[in-house]
Amino acid sequence: MNKLTILYPFIEDGYNKHTESFIEEILWIQKSRRVDTLITVDRKGRSSDLLRKAGLSYEEIPFSKPVGTKDFYFTALFKLMRSSLPLFFYFRSHKVNVVHCPDLISLLCWGNTAKMNRVRFIVSLQDAEKFSHYTSLMLVDASRLVCRTEDVRNKIPARFSVSSLLSPLGQNIPENLNKESMRKNTVDFWTELYASLNKKPDLNKITGLLNK
Repeated sequence: MNKLTILYPFIEDGYNKHTESFIEEILWIQKSRRVDTLITVDRKGRSSDLLRKAGLSYEEIPFSKPVGTKDFYFTALFKLMRSSLPLFFYFRSHKVNVVHCPDLISLLCWGNTAKMNRVRFIVSLQDAEKFSHYTSLMLVDASRLVCRTEDVRNKIPARFSVSSLLSPLGQNIPENLNKESMRKNTVDFWTELYASLNKKPDLNKITGLLNK
């Protein structure tokens, strides 16, 4: 069975205090060899510095006008029209099964292109903040929302928090008290989530339902 390929797109404008720990999780996932990983940055900066420090290779895919979390709907669309072409070429030249957005900015920049290419995407919500209309639309379209902490999940709008998941590092479980078991729990959580988004329907079950 072919391994899934997961894309992690970083937008420098989305860099935050949690970026380093997110990159560490990617390193754990890559070392597990359960999935293939692709990493992009829109330009050199703090994220690319951390990726190099972690020994993770990445590709630079420019996005000249990143979409902000408070941008009005038409402002967001204008920026996407101006900046998304390199992303379309990227999907044409790379096999991607799931896009895992590290933060809201990367979701706003990559989510729409992923959707147009019929690639499912998830987003890690690092902080709770007021959502613009475009941000809300992209969160609705995301296959999964994963909140960094219970506090973040409690503060986001109820329509999102009901179906959201809690990040493995934010879970209050015994495994997180030990570095090795925390690493295993983190890898299991993400790789199983990726796999769940790519399960093919059971044709025997479907046929049985149709014949009832």
